[in-house]
Amino acid sequence: MWTLLVFQLLWTQAVVDPLGEMVARNFVDHLANRDLDRTTALLSAKVNFDGKVVEGEEARSAFLQRTFAAHPAAIRFSRVTVMTGPQAVARFGRPPARLGTLNLDRALVVLARRKIGGLVLVLEEEDKIPGRWRVVALTD
Repeated sequence: MWTLLVFQLLWTQAVVDPLGEMVARNFVDHLANRDLDRTTALLSAKVNFDGKVVEGEEARSAFLQRTFAAHPAAIRFSRVTVMTGPQAVARFGRPPARLGTLNLDRALVVLARRKIGGLVLVLEEEDKIPGRWRVVALTD
Protein backbone atom coordinates (compact mmCIF):
# COMPACT_ATOMS: atom_id res chain seq x y z
CA MET A 1 0.00 0.00 0.00
CA TRP A 2 2.73 2.49 0.96
CA THR A 3 4.66 1.68 -2.19
CA LEU A 4 1.65 2.62 -4.30
CA LEU A 5 1.18 5.89 -2.40
CA VAL A 6 4.84 6.89 -2.79
CA PHE A 7 4.76 5.98 -6.49
CA GLN A 8 1.66 8.12 -7.04
CA LEU A 9 3.22 11.10 -5.25
CA LEU A 10 6.39 10.87 -7.31
CA TRP A 11 4.52 10.26 -10.54
CA THR A 12 2.28 13.34 -10.22
CA GLN A 13 5.10 15.79 -9.60
CA ALA A 14 6.31 17.71 -12.64
CA VAL A 15 9.74 16.72 -13.83
CA VAL A 16 12.36 19.35 -14.57
CA ASP A 17 13.77 19.13 -18.09
CA PRO A 18 17.38 17.89 -17.66
CA LEU A 19 18.70 20.07 -20.47
CA GLY A 20 16.99 23.13 -18.98
CA GLU A 21 18.45 22.33 -15.57
CA MET A 22 21.91 22.03 -17.11
CA VAL A 23 21.55 25.44 -18.80
CA ALA A 24 20.31 26.98 -15.54
CA ARG A 25 23.19 25.60 -13.48
CA ASN A 26 25.72 26.65 -16.15
CA PHE A 27 24.30 30.18 -16.13
CA VAL A 28 24.66 30.41 -12.34
CA ASP A 29 28.21 29.05 -12.57
CA HIS A 30 29.21 31.51 -15.31
CA LEU A 31 27.62 34.35 -13.36
CA ALA A 32 29.57 33.41 -10.22
CA ASN A 33 32.79 33.27 -12.26
CA ARG A 34 31.97 36.62 -13.91
CA ASP A 35 32.30 35.05 -17.36
CA LEU A 36 30.66 37.80 -19.39
CA ASP A 37 30.66 36.06 -22.78
CA ARG A 38 29.22 32.76 -21.59
CA THR A 39 26.70 34.43 -19.30
CA THR A 40 25.47 36.66 -22.13
CA ALA A 41 25.21 33.66 -24.47
CA LEU A 42 22.66 32.01 -22.15
CA LEU A 43 20.40 35.08 -22.04
CA SER A 44 17.33 35.40 -24.22
CA ALA A 45 17.20 38.13 -26.88
CA LYS A 46 14.98 40.14 -24.51
CA VAL A 47 15.76 39.91 -20.79
CA ASN A 48 14.05 41.47 -17.79
CA PHE A 49 16.65 42.42 -15.18
CA ASP A 50 14.45 43.06 -12.13
CA GLY A 51 12.08 45.33 -14.05
CA LYS A 52 14.55 46.74 -16.56
CA VAL A 53 14.04 45.16 -19.98
CA VAL A 54 17.22 44.90 -22.06
CA GLU A 55 17.22 43.87 -25.73
CA GLY A 56 20.10 43.17 -28.09
CA GLU A 57 23.39 41.38 -27.59
CA GLU A 58 25.48 44.51 -27.04
CA ALA A 59 22.97 45.99 -24.60
CA ARG A 60 22.79 42.77 -22.58
CA SER A 61 26.58 42.48 -22.47
CA ALA A 62 26.98 46.13 -21.45
CA PHE A 63 24.33 45.78 -18.74
CA LEU A 64 26.06 42.73 -17.26
CA GLN A 65 29.44 44.43 -17.46
CA ARG A 66 28.08 47.44 -15.54
CA THR A 67 26.49 45.10 -12.99
CA PHE A 68 29.75 43.22 -12.45
CA ALA A 69 31.65 46.51 -12.10
CA ALA A 70 29.13 47.83 -9.56
CA HIS A 71 29.47 44.67 -7.42
CA PRO A 72 33.19 43.86 -7.19
CA ALA A 73 32.86 41.37 -4.32
CA ALA A 74 33.09 37.66 -5.08
CA ILE A 75 29.83 35.96 -6.02
CA ARG A 76 29.23 32.68 -4.21
CA PHE A 77 26.07 30.62 -4.32
CA SER A 78 25.56 28.09 -1.53
CA ARG A 79 22.65 26.18 -3.09
CA VAL A 80 20.92 26.10 -6.46
CA THR A 81 17.38 24.73 -6.75
CA VAL A 82 15.66 24.22 -10.10
CA MET A 83 11.91 23.67 -10.37
CA THR A 84 9.17 23.98 -12.95
CA GLY A 85 7.13 27.16 -13.19
CA PRO A 86 3.96 25.55 -11.77
CA GLN A 87 5.95 24.13 -8.85
CA ALA A 88 7.37 27.60 -8.10
CA VAL A 89 3.93 29.23 -8.26
CA ALA A 90 2.48 26.60 -5.94
CA ARG A 91 5.34 27.07 -3.47
CA PHE A 92 5.90 30.84 -3.58
CA GLY A 93 2.93 32.41 -5.38
CA ARG A 94 2.90 34.55 -8.51
CA PRO A 95 6.09 36.43 -9.46
CA PRO A 96 6.30 40.19 -8.91
CA ALA A 97 4.63 42.41 -11.53
CA ARG A 98 7.95 44.10 -12.36
CA LEU A 99 9.05 40.90 -14.14
CA GLY A 100 6.32 41.42 -16.73
CA THR A 101 4.42 38.66 -18.47
CA LEU A 102 6.05 35.26 -18.05
CA ASN A 103 4.84 31.95 -19.45
CA LEU A 104 5.40 29.99 -16.23
CA ASP A 105 3.52 26.94 -17.53
CA ARG A 106 6.46 26.27 -19.84
CA ALA A 107 9.25 27.77 -17.71
CA LEU A 108 11.89 26.73 -15.23
CA VAL A 109 12.51 28.76 -12.08
CA VAL A 110 15.93 28.73 -10.46
CA LEU A 111 16.66 29.77 -6.88
CA ALA A 112 20.34 30.47 -6.32
CA ARG A 113 20.90 31.02 -2.61
CA ARG A 114 23.66 33.26 -1.28
CA LYS A 115 24.77 33.83 2.30
CA ILE A 116 22.42 36.81 2.42
CA GLY A 117 19.64 36.89 -0.15
CA GLY A 118 19.86 35.19 -3.48
CA LEU A 119 18.93 35.25 -7.12
CA VAL A 120 15.82 34.07 -8.94
CA LEU A 121 16.05 33.18 -12.63
CA VAL A 122 13.28 32.33 -15.05
CA LEU A 123 14.19 30.26 -18.11
CA GLU A 124 11.96 29.58 -21.08
CA GLU A 125 12.45 27.15 -23.92
CA GLU A 126 12.63 28.89 -27.27
CA ASP A 127 9.80 28.00 -29.64
CA LYS A 128 11.94 27.71 -32.75
CA ILE A 129 14.57 25.42 -31.25
CA PRO A 130 13.33 22.70 -28.86
CA GLY A 131 15.71 22.09 -25.98
CA ARG A 132 17.23 25.57 -26.18
CA TRP A 133 16.57 27.14 -22.79
CA ARG A 134 17.44 30.80 -22.20
CA VAL A 135 17.18 33.13 -19.21
CA VAL A 136 14.31 35.58 -19.73
CA ALA A 137 14.12 37.21 -16.28
CA LEU A 138 16.30 37.77 -13.21
CA THR A 139 15.45 39.21 -9.81
CA ASP A 140 16.58 38.97 -6.20
